Amino acid sequence: MAQLKKLHMADRIESLEKLTKIPDVRNKSMKILLNTARKLYLTAEDYCREGDQELAYINYMKYFNMLSVIRDKSDYNQHKLTVRQVLGDTESNRRIMDTLELISKSLSTRYEQLLLPTSMNGGDSISLPSPALEPISETRSLAKMTSTYAQLGVISCEALFQRMQLKSVLVMDCRSSSDYDNSHLTYYCAFNVPEELITPGMSAGKLQARLSSSAKAAWASRSVKESVVLMDWNTKDAQPATNSAIYTLLDILKNWDPDVTYRSPIQILEGGYEFFIMMYPTHCTNPSVQAPQQNNNDIETIDDIEYPSINDITMKEDIMNAPNVKHKQRPSINRANKPAAVRTYDQSPPNQQQQQQPLEPLENPINEIIRDQTVLLQRAHHNDMLLDTAAKKWQSIFELKQLHAEGAVLSNHEQEVLYNILQLESKAEDYKMENNRLRDELNRYKEQNTLKYLQNDDEATRRIESKIQERQQLDEQHERDRLEREQQLSIARAAKKHYKPPAEPIIARPPTPSDDTSNSTSSELQHSIAYDEPTSRPVYDRSTKPQSRNVETTAPRVRDFSPVLGHNVGRGLTGLKNLGNTCYMNSILQCLSNTPQLMEFCISDKYKNHICRRNKTNGQVIEEVAALIKELWNGQYKCVASRDLRYVVGQYQKIFRGVDQQDSHEFLTILMDWLHSDLQTLRVPRQRDVISASEKAWLQFTKSQESLILHLFYGQIKSTVKCVTCTKESATYECFSNLSLELPANANLCYLNQCMDMYFSGEKIHGWNCPNCKTKRDAIKKLDISKLPPVLVVHLKRFYADPSNTGSYIKKQNYLQFPLDNLEMKPYIARAESRAVTPKTYQLYAVSNHYGTMEGGHYTAFCKSANYGRWYKFDDQVVSPLDASNVVSSAAYILFYTWLPPMQLSIS
Repeated sequence: MAQLKKLHMADRIESLEKLTKIPDVRNKSMKILLNTARKLYLTAEDYCREGDQELAYINYMKYFNMLSVIRDKSDYNQHKLTVRQVLGDTESNRRIMDTLELISKSLSTRYEQLLLPTSMNGGDSISLPSPALEPISETRSLAKMTSTYAQLGVISCEALFQRMQLKSVLVMDCRSSSDYDNSHLTYYCAFNVPEELITPGMSAGKLQARLSSSAKAAWASRSVKESVVLMDWNTKDAQPATNSAIYTLLDILKNWDPDVTYRSPIQILEGGYEFFIMMYPTHCTNPSVQAPQQNNNDIETIDDIEYPSINDITMKEDIMNAPNVKHKQRPSINRANKPAAVRTYDQSPPNQQQQQQPLEPLENPINEIIRDQTVLLQRAHHNDMLLDTAAKKWQSIFELKQLHAEGAVLSNHEQEVLYNILQLESKAEDYKMENNRLRDELNRYKEQNTLKYLQNDDEATRRIESKIQERQQLDEQHERDRLEREQQLSIARAAKKHYKPPAEPIIARPPTPSDDTSNSTSSELQHSIAYDEPTSRPVYDRSTKPQSRNVETTAPRVRDFSPVLGHNVGRGLTGLKNLGNTCYMNSILQCLSNTPQLMEFCISDKYKNHICRRNKTNGQVIEEVAALIKELWNGQYKCVASRDLRYVVGQYQKIFRGVDQQDSHEFLTILMDWLHSDLQTLRVPRQRDVISASEKAWLQFTKSQESLILHLFYGQIKSTVKCVTCTKESATYECFSNLSLELPANANLCYLNQCMDMYFSGEKIHGWNCPNCKTKRDAIKKLDISKLPPVLVVHLKRFYADPSNTGSYIKKQNYLQFPLDNLEMKPYIARAESRAVTPKTYQLYAVSNHYGTMEGGHYTAFCKSANYGRWYKFDDQVVSPLDASNVVSSAAYILFYTWLPPMQLSIS
């Protein structure tokens, strides 16, 4: 046996056990099982000869697990002779078991040595780099230390990107020269060491002599750079396969480069170029390339079947009929306010002088309910005051409008008052749900503690119930006020149909930056109303007229952003004027503007190299979006107008032309399609002749031409249909730019994972033409994600048709709890995607909110700025800081998640 290799897979034998599991293969044919078992045995033997005990142990264990499956097969007795010929007799397998036991004992001893505080010897000795990559505190556990040491040979894409920003790293790309020419890093100190030049046994000097002149210059800097990183397509760990070019190059640099002393240990990029290009596509010359299929140790011969057993599929009716499981999450309450809030608990009414109350230890649930109620009352009372003030303003506005018979034609300030009321009403509804939750918790506590009821609990309970009832009475009054305002608005909308504004000549003038927000937006609203009237001709800016598809724009276009100058406006914190019910558009544009990779792509003008002029929109949509994003990130303007973008999208979709409110989800879906087609110029050659069904469907959708929009926002769904009679399985694939999830019926409070479970659960279908049975059968349909996008957009289906009123839509006001961090998508992905190197955990960075109803509503956006690392509220032209505790609300309509790391925004 060769010298033992360093431990690199785990720090204990129990961790290796988790890697030895095999999928359910009971329905596979005996021939496939035998071939797979034989492959596992030969692989284990190879690793054993190479001295890699961990990988040998994993593959030996997989072999015996597969052997158990084979012996449990119903037709095993019929194939006994074949099994013996392929896998050997009992004595042969006993010798294999003896080898496995020796390896297991050796690994256990070596893992124990790793935990010893003293230095280790032999093949497992670990030398610390100097200087250390990460300071290790004295309190750090030995287990964490060994885990850190095991990863010293690997660097993440995030860490490499940071070093590239500091220009302190040398990157050696050891893919083939053709792959490198097709796509590589834009980093100045990255160069190609072609895999065809790397031969085992050669020295560093001999390899240097084979390099090109430009590569030789970069090669010579390996001794002066702070660190050296090696990269191929998709190597994941510090011990690559011995037959790979990156393994040979690492060996040359470590052992056959005597004239150079490296400043720190040489590292390998985790996931390789395939992982880096997905995380930082704008820092690669051609982000559309696909890595060749990697050779992994999984059982590839049995991965074509998604669900070997029907019993593995969770059915939708089981989820819908299951009792509502109590989750740990609750409606958003800012716990930072607790110390101040506790002091206000006994004040009655809430606006009287605060009285100090001693804190009690949380020894029973009553104290927890008291504290939650105290915080709720404080925040709800503040919202009540704001809502009362706004309602009085609205009442005076409405009476004035009725006096002048102006219907629903509102000025900018008046429209803001109405929008503000809608948002305050939404918050009031959230506090109502929280009050109901406290009532339910108190009732459960009383039922469970009837015999153990204490006198002080009885007194505290009466106080809680009293305040719950007071709050319910206020909530009922809010509801009556809301219904009255809805009735007033309905009357106003009816009056608007018969109202004609005074005929005034519309004179087009170039707006100046000195125009204040109120006046410019008010005039925009009047212009938009005239735009919708058939009797008056609108005045258009002819410079924005769509060009011929065969003519590319060369001269810079003069656009009308009507900017309003601001003082100390942060980059990316510029608002968007409301041009007449365009808040749905403003909300989506702010969410896209706060997508760092898209923003950088637009501001740096990289999009200009990929504009497609052969499609319907002639590349105009991406041009207008990019121009607008540049203005939003200028850092000089309080707000700007999106007239040119609105005009262009109106040319290609009629519903976006007028002043009627539209659906932000519909706008987002259409805009994504336009942006993708505007940038669909990246050629994607087929990497191999034999491709999977998933890859074939992807190529058919993209037509072998991709875009940055596709790489960021588009994923793929696998739809599996399984016959109940013969268990024959059929799969189809469909691309998506967002997931549309149903909200649970009759549930005021629900959770995002519940919606995900419903969407990705099994559903019975009848009359499916089974290709195996050759007749119609009952079947089960199940969805899984076969390709996760870096940016996952989740749409909540809040609007549905009222069955009792044809043509009328009702909005679901469910309070949906969704995580700001650590949205886990592993339970919803297909088997092939589960082995991909892409992350499966997402973080929230933007929310498009909807307030009100279909007849009268308002959109805003909550976005986490990558520039400042905090949340902001984008309410048309007004941008304000937002506490993270207020991001989750019943107004959430579209959620934007990403696993991409935050970018360092240093764009001038």
